[in-house]
Amino acid sequence: MRVLILNRYSDSFADYGRYLDHQAHQVSYVTVVDHLPMIPEGGGHIETVGSFGDREAVLRAAERCHRAVGGFDAVLALSEFDLLTGALVRERLGVPGPDVRATLLVRDKTVMKEAVARAGLRVPRFASVRSAADIAAFARTRPGPLVVKPRTGAASAGVTVIRGATDPMPDLSGVPGEEYEVEEFLDGPIWHVDGLRHRGATVFRLASRYLGTCHGFALGEPLGSVVVQDEESDAVADFADRCLDALDLDDGPFHLEVIQHPEGLAFLEVGARVGGGEIPFVLHEVYGVDLFAQWIRVLLGEEPVGVPACGPELREYAGFLMLPEPKGHTLVSRTGMLGRVPHLYAEVLPEPGHRFDGSGGYEAILGRFRYRGPSTKDVEHAVLETLDSYGYELAGDH
Repeated sequence: MRVLILNRYSDSFADYGRYLDHQAHQVSYVTVVDHLPMIPEGGGHIETVGSFGDREAVLRAAERCHRAVGGFDAVLALSEFDLLTGALVRERLGVPGPDVRATLLVRDKTVMKEAVARAGLRVPRFASVRSAADIAAFARTRPGPLVVKPRTGAASAGVTVIRGATDPMPDLSGVPGEEYEVEEFLDGPIWHVDGLRHRGATVFRLASRYLGTCHGFALGEPLGSVVVQDEESDAVADFADRCLDALDLDDGPFHLEVIQHPEGLAFLEVGARVGGGEIPFVLHEVYGVDLFAQWIRVLLGEEPVGVPACGPELREYAGFLMLPEPKGHTLVSRTGMLGRVPHLYAEVLPEPGHRFDGSGGYEAILGRFRYRGPSTKDVEHAVLETLDSYGYELAGDH
């Protein structure tokens, strides 16, 4: 097959040779100038762009690849930020795969909630807004806390929580004049369900309960989660399946978030991609499921391989913990936790002398920890023990 990959990665995720035989397939790339992928021998045509933020430049580069190789059978875009660009490339070049309509169902927070609500499933009350004044008008009709987020945002970037203010305008001073979504804030534990769909059915799934929130992490708070298997998690996972059916997600991975509200489960949002942070690592290392590899297989029209079926009782429970980047500080010292905390099996820690400058990246946070244990309770205790015991010293900027 002739395959086009849209690549924005510069780390191990850019090693596409792990997943795709570049001798059996003709593989071309559109990539960022400073993020050249690890292209195995036999790679096809390569085009570079200054930034994937310039969508039209990416489309023109894809067209140049198209002319160079004579067309494509598949387009791969594995970052959530590039799903819509990948759909536009498919439509412009006439390549099979998820189109813009299908991608908006799993990318645009207003569109996805409309689809889930039409299926009779609970969602927070919401509205599409274009200005702070629109948000203030919504607040007058919905007393209580609100959440404001970009309609096609990711990783809690640009999210604002307004906690019951009678006048939300002071909290909205940083909201630019673009398309946002505002929704009621629902209390309750937040779950994430991660898995794989194939031909309209869920072939693998795991439900996990967050410890903390993604929004809290963006504000500097720790974030973790633990895999759960009980009646509550089964209800959450079944609810997630119904949401995925409503969203017409037939093939590929998913990361779907659910609020366990006292009045019933509510859909929060979904990504038609592999979950971020430590999620892909614990899925692969503890459960043997490489969702990136399976994603590429189903996009190429192949069957998933080696994916455990939904439902059997788990023999191990996974979890993770991430400590956010202390921006404006330099790490003086830190203590590794491997061998000190039961059930902790992997950690990724910055080296002393590392300056946290806000540039992001996998190495740019204070600590990443991964766990495996015989029960949810054991893993949760290990996460909390790590939080209590991890020692480090920071020096602030002067």
